[in-house]
Amino acid sequence: MNSTAATDVMERLIAAVNRHDLDDLVGLFADDVRSDTPAHPARSFVGRDQVRRNWEQILGAIGGLEARLLSSAVSPATADGATTVWAEIAFDGHRPDGVPWRMRGVTVNEVANDRITALRFYLEPVDDGLAGPDAAVRTMTEGSPAAVGAAR
Repeated sequence: MNSTAATDVMERLIAAVNRHDLDDLVGLFADDVRSDTPAHPARSFVGRDQVRRNWEQILGAIGGLEARLLSSAVSPATADGATTVWAEIAFDGHRPDGVPWRMRGVTVNEVANDRITALRFYLEPVDDGLAGPDAAVRTMTEGSPAAVGAAR
């Protein structure tokens, strides 16, 4: 698959999200798609049925959902015709209680035959907390903010 076709799959994915078109969105994934979430391994799965369940819940709950492809990069096709697309994505909307819902990050997508066959998911909710970089590193190295505060 050439890089233009692989990038087109990602652009079609973003367009399907923005139209809230569940069938078109799910149709961009292979039946046996493998989704890995390295930072949260228990969230990893295999199969388009789980893609449908995830997006059905998101599209049903997040009002005004808008996705943007911020940037992308494409690797050369492998011998089997698969292409890797790194996609930096932003999602914005609001939860049913009116609270903003924002996700930012990267997905690393294996694309073949106009379908996403595998992906690694590095998207996270935006944390608008007031903690700066020092507090964040302290939390990563010493524990939760409450535990860090109690230990001081």
